[in-house]
Amino acid sequence: MPNTKCEQALDQIFEYIDHELPDEELRHIGDHLKECPPCEAEHRINEKIKNLVGNCGDEVAPDVLRARVLATIKSARGDS
Repeated sequence: MPNTKCEQALDQIFEYIDHELPDEELRHIGDHLKECPPCEAEHRINEKIKNLVGNCGDEVAPDVLRARVLATIKSARGDS
């Protein structure tokens, strides 16, 4: 059975990277990442991807596309 803390942290990893969460939630996820090497590795990978994509141009993906991409990632992980 997957670790609930890991699931919660990874479900919000992009919002964490973008600082789009309340301070308490940012702190909670940050604390988890410090304690969980697999989640920290996933965080670093996603941060690198975000930076690479961010350097590709000035265009912003529509919210609908972002939602579809996140849904695809969750589906690939086997999340519901």
